Amino acid sequence: MTTLKDVDTLLFDMDGTLTDLWKRYRDPFFRAIDKVRPDHDRERLYEIFETILADFLKTSEGSSRIQKLKTFIKSRRETGGSILDTFRVLRTVFKDPLAFKEIVPLEGVESTLEILQLRGYKLALVTNAGDTTVNVAKEKLKILESFDVLVTRNTVKRIKPYPDSILYACEYLGKKPSECAMIGDFPQDVQAGKNAGAKTIAILGANKKYTEKEIKQSNPDVILNSFQDLLDIFPQI
Repeated sequence: MTTLKDVDTLLFDMDGTLTDLWKRYRDPFFRAIDKVRPDHDRERLYEIFETILADFLKTSEGSSRIQKLKTFIKSRRETGGSILDTFRVLRTVFKDPLAFKEIVPLEGVESTLEILQLRGYKLALVTNAGDTTVNVAKEKLKILESFDVLVTRNTVKRIKPYPDSILYACEYLGKKPSECAMIGDFPQDVQAGKNAGAKTIAILGANKKYTEKEIKQSNPDVILNSFQDLLDIFPQI
């Protein structure tokens, strides 16, 4: 059985773990679709778009802007959208000042982090998002300001599933990877943690139907249903 007794440092993914994944990635496209094609089958497109986007986000390429656009184009093809409609939607997305910048903390995340901090754990952000996005996140999730280190895609050469960002955080904090737990909601978070030699904790959360199978295959040390479950496995140090 995996023991977490030596862990005193918690490394967190951001999108889908601390903040609403779909609010940032999906909603810009749907705001645009509502303007261009208000008669579209929203429920069907939601399901197709989320499934395709989740597949992209399970890879190390999922955070690129090109991949987001490919995801949208494929979802429109699946629902029979015309090429002209696609370009109209993309043009609307590009004009949207909130596109891919809308950061909404998940319910219960901030209070859980505050408790973990009070219990004596060091907290770090290890995300594939860039500095600009994280700066916006700090305005919405104030506790990020008190994290011990914030590691973004701009900090290292290779992002998750490579171990670079985790190893950077460990070195910055003077911690061995075995004293740290990587906590995320996608398989690449688990893979990065394993590659670095850290403990790995996967949170199924709202993305369970898209990620559960792959997360189980990645074999993390612990699988939790919700973020708040962290309080059950990390008592006072």
